[in-house]
Amino acid sequence: MSEYLIVRLSNNRQAKKPWLVWSESQQEVIASGELSAEQALDEIASYAQARHTIVLLNSADVLLKEVNIPAGGARQFDAMLPYLVEDDVAQDVDGMHFTVLAKQGQIAHVAGVDREWLARELETLKQAGFNVTKVLPDALALPDVDGIAAVELAGQWLLKKQAYQALTIESDWLAIVAQSEWVKQGDDWLALHAYSPLPELNLAPEQDWQQAEPQLVMQLLGRQAMFTPVNLLTGCFKPKSGVGRYLKVWRKAAIAAGVVAVVLVAQNLIQTYQAEQQAAKYRAESERIFRSVLVGKTKIPTVSYLKRELDNEAKRLSGGNSDESLLVWMAKLPSAIKSVPDFTLTGIKFDRQRGEIQLQASSQDFQAFEQARAKLEEQFSVQQGQLSKSGQLVVGDLILKPR
Repeated sequence: MSEYLIVRLSNNRQAKKPWLVWSESQQEVIASGELSAEQALDEIASYAQARHTIVLLNSADVLLKEVNIPAGGARQFDAMLPYLVEDDVAQDVDGMHFTVLAKQGQIAHVAGVDREWLARELETLKQAGFNVTKVLPDALALPDVDGIAAVELAGQWLLKKQAYQALTIESDWLAIVAQSEWVKQGDDWLALHAYSPLPELNLAPEQDWQQAEPQLVMQLLGRQAMFTPVNLLTGCFKPKSGVGRYLKVWRKAAIAAGVVAVVLVAQNLIQTYQAEQQAAKYRAESERIFRSVLVGKTKIPTVSYLKRELDNEAKRLSGGNSDESLLVWMAKLPSAIKSVPDFTLTGIKFDRQRGEIQLQASSQDFQAFEQARAKLEEQFSVQQGQLSKSGQLVVGDLILKPR
């Protein structure tokens, strides 16, 4: 299929809805137009027949952010993501749909959008007969250039300086952004290629802002949108597979594929369940440590609250240098002892003057302490204290120092 319908949507109910039909094989615009705020999308439903529909979201309605991937948290990153960005968004993160656009080393480029709004728009398009195959922020559909690509659309400037970094501002703010750090790389000004006429701006002598050949904005965005890997149709919005249409033709193959799919789904469910159980175990252990360190505080409403309070306590205990104190040490404990069965921490004491942590623990036998000591020695210098029997349990201490 070489023809596409591209339509731009905004969470602003007063915004117009520009659209365009592009033929990739003929390299030309077949039709284009703009719906007023009052006009329904089904007025252009005829153009959606036998064509893929690409939806461009106003980037002002989308959170685009770089997020550091926590050490050891790559596998659980998707589940952790809402809590890593909750301090940067005004709305409840539980009401947002997040997509990881790309990962580069320990950095993840993510996008977040209001889930209810996106679901409502997609359902409206579906009911009108649109076959939506891709959704992305409009600014990320700007061309890839050496520097910044920019275009003006509906009273806003769209700016893109990397594959996953973009900004949408009101047109009056362009002069302010032109003097900001956003248009720099280090101490150097980035070049800018504008595909719409630039207004009069007070630029520094070193700023190279060029007027590129003006183009029809929706054509410019649409052609890039067809080939970009960016797509917010993930998770609950991911399109369903069309395998069912071929089951009658390839019955045996479909049955075999179905069996394989069931096995894979079952395996995935088991892995997901195990991951959730492990995450719950880590959370419970973190909360137990939290309550043992911060006596008197019992309520833990969010993960970010737990992290913040532990960070504050670590700074207090270490005289402000938490990077070399309790929080960093505690972060290593779960990975160091998670594989030791029947080994339970019952208390933690941190001695900043000596630079050591005393772990108080219990287990079913002496062997568990030996296993825990061996695991901890992979991260720390370990000194084992006296072990004793208390009822059915073995109790004792382990003293940890940095290597």
